[in-house]
Amino acid sequence: MSRPTIAWIVTHRGGCVIRPLYIACLSVGVASAAIAQSATGSIAGVVRDSAGNGIGQVQIGLVGLADTLSRAQSDSIGRFRIAALNVGAIRLFARRLGYAPETVSVVVIADQPVRADFIMLASAQTLPEAITVADVTRGKMGPFNRRKSRGVGAFVTRADIEKRQPGSMSEMLRYLPGVGVTQKMAGEPQPVHMQRSVNSSMQATCVVQLYVDGHPYPNGNVDDFSPISIEGVEVYRSASEIPADFRTRDATCGLIALWTRDPEAARRKP
Repeated sequence: MSRPTIAWIVTHRGGCVIRPLYIACLSVGVASAAIAQSATGSIAGVVRDSAGNGIGQVQIGLVGLADTLSRAQSDSIGRFRIAALNVGAIRLFARRLGYAPETVSVVVIADQPVRADFIMLASAQTLPEAITVADVTRGKMGPFNRRKSRGVGAFVTRADIEKRQPGSMSEMLRYLPGVGVTQKMAGEPQPVHMQRSVNSSMQATCVVQLYVDGHPYPNGNVDDFSPISIEGVEVYRSASEIPADFRTRDATCGLIALWTRDPEAARRKP
């Protein structure tokens, strides 16, 4: 056991005062602990698929740790490296869209690179973007979404209706440029017209065509349907805008196509 060192401190303030000061020497164990706390190591490896090919743009990081300094991204051939990691056992994750996430446990050693490789299996799930594109072009609303993507005409989506919370469909259509609504008494259907045809000499006989779920709805009115029951609306303000799907010789004053919601969805609160 080491003996404490005695140091003598002499001060000169109005006389000579001598006081003993005991300074304990640091033990070798304490010094070693301080060094261990500051020691770091690094991890390097490669991310491959089941065929052995390197996978790029894989996010690598420590499970349960959000520190961006302890993360890396694999390069074009799957290589990655994370430096300045505290020594000890850790768990790494590997994530990339299109692949099932993987984890691996390693022990970081001070001042020594540690190897950590991943094998990632392709996921059965496709990318969210691909799912979105496929979904919007299929099903009942597929034609609606395809025509909307062309940018000809005016379109009202379910999200637009929920944002506006209109009391009726004619009220919702008031917000569209080029569309007019003839004001009637409260509770009565409000006729919708296209403003560009109001001054036409054919105004008296010019009628905006109405379609519901892709079929003609003669002598009907948009207010026959409540906003909660509508999934989307297409509005074509002149014959030149009307797509071939709806074009007829009677649709000279424009056309409105309503698309109803699934009955179960309509029963739920928007």
